[in-house]
Amino acid sequence: MNIKVLKNPIIFIIGIVLCTMLFSLDASAQARSANRNSAASRSGGRSGSRAKSDTTNVIPRGLTTWAVDERFGEVTPTVPDTVSHLFQTSNFTEGPHYEYNITGNLGSPRVSRIYSGQQDYMMGNQFIFGRPYDYVLGSVNDCVFTNTKSPITNLTYMTQGNKTNGDDRFRALFASNINKVAGIGFKVDYLYGRGYYSHQQQSSLGAKLYGSYRGDRYQMHAAYILDRTKNAENGGLEDENYVTHPEYFSTKFSAADMPMRLSDAFNRLKVNTFFLTHRYGLGYYRYLDKEGNVLHSTQKEKKDNSKGETKGKPAVSDIPEAMELPTQDSLAVALTDSIPSAVGVPVAEEEHFMVDSTMIRQFIPVAAFIHTLRADHNRRYYIDNSSARDYYLYNFLEGDSINDQTRYLSVENTFAIEMSEGFKKWVKTGMRLFGKHQLTSFSLPDEQRVMQNTTYNYFTVGAQLMREQGKVFHYNVLGEIRTTGAEWGEFNVEGYVNFNVPIRRDSVNLRVDGFVRNEEASYYYRHYHASNAWWDNDLSKVFRTRLEGELSWRKTHLRVGVETIQNHTFFQEIQDGSIDEGALASRMYGIGVAQADKNVQLLTATLKQDFKFGPLNWENELTYQKTSDDKVLPLPAFTGWSNLFLGFKIAKVLRTELGADVHYFTKYYAPAYSPIIGQYVVQDENYRTKVGNYPWVNVYANFHLKSCRFYVMFSHVNCSTGNYFYTPHYPTNQRVFRVGISWNFFN
Repeated sequence: MNIKVLKNPIIFIIGIVLCTMLFSLDASAQARSANRNSAASRSGGRSGSRAKSDTTNVIPRGLTTWAVDERFGEVTPTVPDTVSHLFQTSNFTEGPHYEYNITGNLGSPRVSRIYSGQQDYMMGNQFIFGRPYDYVLGSVNDCVFTNTKSPITNLTYMTQGNKTNGDDRFRALFASNINKVAGIGFKVDYLYGRGYYSHQQQSSLGAKLYGSYRGDRYQMHAAYILDRTKNAENGGLEDENYVTHPEYFSTKFSAADMPMRLSDAFNRLKVNTFFLTHRYGLGYYRYLDKEGNVLHSTQKEKKDNSKGETKGKPAVSDIPEAMELPTQDSLAVALTDSIPSAVGVPVAEEEHFMVDSTMIRQFIPVAAFIHTLRADHNRRYYIDNSSARDYYLYNFLEGDSINDQTRYLSVENTFAIEMSEGFKKWVKTGMRLFGKHQLTSFSLPDEQRVMQNTTYNYFTVGAQLMREQGKVFHYNVLGEIRTTGAEWGEFNVEGYVNFNVPIRRDSVNLRVDGFVRNEEASYYYRHYHASNAWWDNDLSKVFRTRLEGELSWRKTHLRVGVETIQNHTFFQEIQDGSIDEGALASRMYGIGVAQADKNVQLLTATLKQDFKFGPLNWENELTYQKTSDDKVLPLPAFTGWSNLFLGFKIAKVLRTELGADVHYFTKYYAPAYSPIIGQYVVQDENYRTKVGNYPWVNVYANFHLKSCRFYVMFSHVNCSTGNYFYTPHYPTNQRVFRVGISWNFFN
C-alpha cells in the first residue's frame, strides 16, 4: 500500500465508515432474518398476526471480551473498551499516565521512562524497529477477541488542531458471532499527525482481522495484523534556546518556524503478522441441579455389588473452584457462561440418563493438546533525499541519497501437552510440557548494496507448572532452554506467586514476580548495515535477574522491584568531538553498540493511591527509580502523575468528569532519539543534555451517555518559557485543544 494516500484523511475515513455500515447492515439483516425464521418455526410455519407478534425489534445487548496467551492460547478475561474514565488520555502517545518519552507528535516513536525489565530477546520479537512504535503497531498480546449477543460496531474519532497542524485519529471496530461458540471481527485504526513543528508528519494505518471458536473440546483463535507507518524525521531543533530562551532572538519564532536539522528524511515500517492457536481437550461432562449437586457424570463408574449402588459418584465438593455456578458478579464466569458448551455426548451414550432443561452441564477438562503458529514478515526503510550530509558523522555507502532497508522473517511453531488443574479434588497443579521451533531470516545490504540473507533455526524445550484455581494461593512457574542446534546457552526461568488474604469484607493481595535469564542480544545489536551505521559485533550474552513484589489493598497499590544486569547492551550515540558543545546546528551524529563493563543494579518503587470524598476524586501514581550507572541506563529519580476531578451525573443519565491532571519527572540525561536507526539511544557521554523538572498540566471535561463517550480537553495549559522536552532537542506540543467521541452501535 502506498502510504501517500493517507495524506487525505477525509476520503479514507468516509470509505471506512461506509464499509463498516455495510457490514453492520448486512449482519443486522441476517439477525432479523434469523429472528423471523425462528418465529415462523415456533408458530408452525404459519403466516399472520401471530407470526408477526413473535418477531421483536428489541436488540439483545451483551459484550464480553478476552485475550489469549501468545504461547499456549490460554484465555484471560478483559474489560471491554467502553469505560469512560480516562478516555481523554487514551489518544496520548505518552500513555494514559504520560509515562513515555516521545519526539513530540501523535504516533511518534516513544520509550518508557519507567524501567519494567521487559526488554526480552530470547522470547520477544527480534524486529526491534517496531518497539518505539508500539503505540500504533498492533501486537498479538493486544488482540481482544469478542463474543456479542448481537453485531456491534464501534466508531471512534479524535482530533486536535486544524488542517495545517494538529492530528486526527479514526478507529472502527465491527464484531459479530457466527453462532454461540464462534465469532469474527475486524478493527481499523488510521492516524495522521501533521505536527506543530516543521517536518514532523506521522501517518499510520493498521488493520486486524480476527476470529475464534470456543467449544468444550476444541478451541481456536486466529488473527491477521497489518500495519503501515511512515514517520517524518526532522532531527530536532537547531537551537533549544528557541524554546528555553526565546528572548535571545530578535524575532519571535512560532513552533512551525523553528529551524530543524533534517527536512527530507523518513522512517517507514511494514509489519505483517499471522497468529493461530488451537487446542483439543480431553475430559468428561457433569450434570448439576440448580443448587450445585452433581446428578450424573459421563465418566465410567464402578458398581457396588453388595448394595447395587454406584461408587465414586462425584460429590459437590469435587467440583473445581473455577467451575462454580455462574454469577452475575464474576467477569470470568460471565465470559464462560456467555459462550455455551458445544454439543457433547449424546443422551443415548449416557446410560439412558434423562436430561432436562433445568440441569446445568459442565465440561471437566483433563488434558489438552496445543499448537500455536506465529508468522512475521516485516520491513524497515530509512530514506533521506536531501543533498545535505552535515547531520551524519559516518558514510559507509556511497550515493546521492540514503535508501536503507532491512527485512525480517520469522515462523514459530509451538507444540504443548497440558494436564489440567482441578479435574479431581486432589489435582492441585496444572502442568505443560512444550517444544518450539523458530525459523528466522534477516536481510541486510553488503558493500555493493546487494541484500544478503542470514538464517537461524532455534529449538526451545520447556515446562510449566501452574495453580490458577482457588481463592487464596496461586502460582505459575515456567522454565525453558534454547539452542541453535550447535550451541546451548540461552535459558529463561520466570514465574509468580500470588496470595489473597481475606480481611473483613475485603482482601489483601500480595504478588511476587521474578525471572532469571541468560539470553543473546537481538540480531540487530550484533549486525547492522546501512549508509550511516555499520557494525558486526561479537557480544556476550546478557544475564539478568529480577525480583518484584506488589501489595494491593482497596485503592492502595505498592510495587517494588530490584534487578541486576550483567553485560547490559545498548545503542550508544557518537558525536563529533571537534564541534562546540552548544552548537546543535552543526553537530554530526553516529551510532554504535556498547555493553556495560560492570553489573548494573536497579531499584524501582511505584505507589498508586486513590482517594474519594463524595464527588471529589483524586488519583495518584508516584515512581522512584535508582540506577547504579546512569551513563548506560539513565532513568529519572522521580516520576509522578496526579488526576483531580469531580465525578457526578447530570439529569441522572449523563456521567460527567470535570478535572485536571499534571505529570512531572525530575531532570536526567534522557535517551536521545536517532533517526538513523529509528531507536532511542544513550547520549554521548561528552555531550549530554538534561530534560525534566517541568510540569505539564491538562484540563478536561469527560462525558458518558449510554453508548456514547466524548470529551473536550485543553492540554499543556501552563505552556510558557521553559524546558518542556521529553527527549533532548525535541520539544513537546504547546497549548492544544482536543476533542474526541466514541459510539457503540448494536445492530
